[in-house]
Amino acid sequence: MSSDVSAQLQQFYDAEMRDRASRPLGDERTDRVTAFLAHCRERGIRSVLEVGCGAGRDGTLIADGGFEYVGVDASREAVTVCRELGLVAAQGSATALPFEADRFDAAWSMSTLMHLPGNALARALAELRRVVRPGGLVEIGVWGHTSNREWVKPDGRFFKHRSDDELRGELANLGEVVDFATWDWFDDGGHYQWARVEVATTTA
Repeated sequence: MSSDVSAQLQQFYDAEMRDRASRPLGDERTDRVTAFLAHCRERGIRSVLEVGCGAGRDGTLIADGGFEYVGVDASREAVTVCRELGLVAAQGSATALPFEADRFDAAWSMSTLMHLPGNALARALAELRRVVRPGGLVEIGVWGHTSNREWVKPDGRFFKHRSDDELRGELANLGEVVDFATWDWFDDGGHYQWARVEVATTTA
């Protein structure tokens, strides 16, 4: 990630993380986390990495579900908030995860990876493939669009939106996309994209 984009994101999320901690997670997100944990139990998964742990709202559900949870976030304040909740969390980048290979059985990342500029998503997916064991489970959610575009919000946050086909193509480098869904469609074509991926068992 470019230093300017990274610094702007860290500044924004450090400033508002305490407020985010008090926001309700929402029914759709809660349902998705619950379904993810059910799939993890069915597969005998024990350890889960969350990339972009934020204020620990998802992480609390995962840890309370009986899983070994570890969160990582670029925001120092996010890591502090998570640790105050009793969660294991580390500061780090999605494109250079501070963990050894095959450390986790599964990974979860929501509303994080669309902030990566250039080809950084490919690097982040390569890192997920490195740290999640072959055959493991990864669920990813991002804001996308009907066409590929890059833009910056007035608050300074960078977004790189991809079409559904473009995102699925990127995810294929991580493994097999076994489920894909969209919701929260806007009139301009923006929408939320979610995917469940089984990590590849062979080297591409």
